[in-house]
Amino acid sequence: MRRALWLTLLALPAWAHKPSDSYLRLTRDGDRVRARWDVAVRDLEVLTPLDGNGDGAITWGELEAQRSSLQSLVEGRLAVTQSNQPCTSTPRSMEAVQHSDGTYVVFGFDVHCPSTVDTVVVTDSLLFDVDAQHRGLVRLQGEGDSWTIFTSDTRTRELSWAPVSSGQQLWLALTQGVHHILIGWDHLAFLFALLLPAVYRRERSAWVPVTSLRQTLLEVLKVVTSFTLAHSITLGLAAFGVVAPEPKWVEVAIAISVVLAAFNNLVPLLPEGRWALAFGLGLMHGFGFVSALADLGGSRLWVSVLGFNLGVEVGQTAIVALFVPLAFALRRTRLFQGFVLPGGSLVILSAALWWTWQRL
Repeated sequence: MRRALWLTLLALPAWAHKPSDSYLRLTRDGDRVRARWDVAVRDLEVLTPLDGNGDGAITWGELEAQRSSLQSLVEGRLAVTQSNQPCTSTPRSMEAVQHSDGTYVVFGFDVHCPSTVDTVVVTDSLLFDVDAQHRGLVRLQGEGDSWTIFTSDTRTRELSWAPVSSGQQLWLALTQGVHHILIGWDHLAFLFALLLPAVYRRERSAWVPVTSLRQTLLEVLKVVTSFTLAHSITLGLAAFGVVAPEPKWVEVAIAISVVLAAFNNLVPLLPEGRWALAFGLGLMHGFGFVSALADLGGSRLWVSVLGFNLGVEVGQTAIVALFVPLAFALRRTRLFQGFVLPGGSLVILSAALWWTWQRL
């Protein structure tokens, strides 16, 4: 940890496309489990007031002043049992780190169980009572390396250090890919900005309804395939460490890509080349997707990358399958042509401009 990070002002980050996540890493060592729990500063602020002087920013000094109470608060929200016997915990450390979506506080503590640890039952009650969308991502390290997820519906899990199969890892990564695209408002906004004019063709300064569903589907196929190829390329490059762009600027670039896609609907710069726009701007979104995998880690990275990318495509395909037939049926109506297309594009443009300002 560089000393500079300890002295840096830990201002609450601007809203990003990632949801509220915490990251719990459990490493077994005989009858002891070494735990590391990364919790976002913004989430800790939900649980207890941190801004002691009320200036709108949270400093390391303010966190350090509450070290004991914060450690007790966080450790008290993780229950570990072995064979129905409670395991006890002792605090080890507290520090600050940067994740792809802002500053997190890392709580280190040791969990002592009655006997050698092979399987434990863990209950995560960190944030689910105040944020039903929160997820607790758990990575188990030992002879193998696997991960699983706590949700508001599944707060208690039996965790085993037995290695998971490639099929299990693929399925878990796929479900997280679906989840990520469906809750990623900036990714969804980009996709809808590309889909809104799919049932029209540009003639001079006007959008004219297409006459063929086949023509519409071909246009959508070109756009969606271009977006898929683009984010798959950058997802792979970033996941395997070939390139490592600064997460903050990736978030800014994603917001700007949404601005440009929506603006192109209102002032067509590429009226007949939206597939090229989808590819060029979609490259940034792959870097955004990889943040979820980077924070998870795990062995057999290629399985996680493949599953996560497939999940993104499943979610994206479901959206296209629901939206395009409806848009085609309504394309000649005044509501869609005069309000949904320009109005929707303007809403997306406004939101994306706000995201850009926040992230800057």
